Amino acid sequence: MPTIPKVVYKVPDPEDRVSELYTIFADELPEATDKARCWVVKEIHGYWDENEPDPTQKFKNRATTLSPTDLKHCVTIQEAHILIDDQVLSRAAAGFKFMRMLDMFCPPHLLFEVMPDGSYRRMPLP
Repeated sequence: MPTIPKVVYKVPDPEDRVSELYTIFADELPEATDKARCWVVKEIHGYWDENEPDPTQKFKNRATTLSPTDLKHCVTIQEAHILIDDQVLSRAAAGFKFMRMLDMFCPPHLLFEVMPDGSYRRMPLP
């Protein structure tokens, strides 16, 4: 089962118009032989279209941009979370600095700006 994804956008309000995004998460590599070091970081790029009437088609132009399959890329879950944060920071440096995260206690989600030092600044939802 994959980790909860971190999704970064170029705009703070992806529901306003079609918005480019990266979804970054870790998943277990089925071929991994070490139960502790079985995680790889993956990334999917695409566009979110809130106005798309078909709910299954809201995520458009899905392209896998990171999905290692070699066992040498397997890490522990703790290392995977560090690599996810590093990838988020890399995408933020390229302009994808707005991150939405699911909030289990206050739906629907929280909005953050990823700062250059890797910290998150909470923002009000648009």
